[in-house]
Amino acid sequence: SSITYSVTSGSSDLTNASVTLNTSSGALTTSDFGGSSTSPTTYSFEITATDAEGQTAARSFSLTSSFGASGGGQFN
Repeated sequence: SSITYSVTSGSSDLTNASVTLNTSSGALTTSDFGGSSTSPTTYSFEITATDAEGQTAARSFSLTSSFGASGGGQFN
């Protein structure tokens, strides 16, 4: 039986984080996590898995972006 995945809450957070859900595999992908954010940000969302019989299971997730070295990025 096949399982499909959907974002059932927090879809705007995934969009803002530049993250895409593959509705067939459930994989989350990005090429620019955090998008234009320049400070650590937490993105919260819920994904629901639905099987061929209509049974569902939902889970909440949070992804947090962080940024590396501060202080101008200079190394001595």
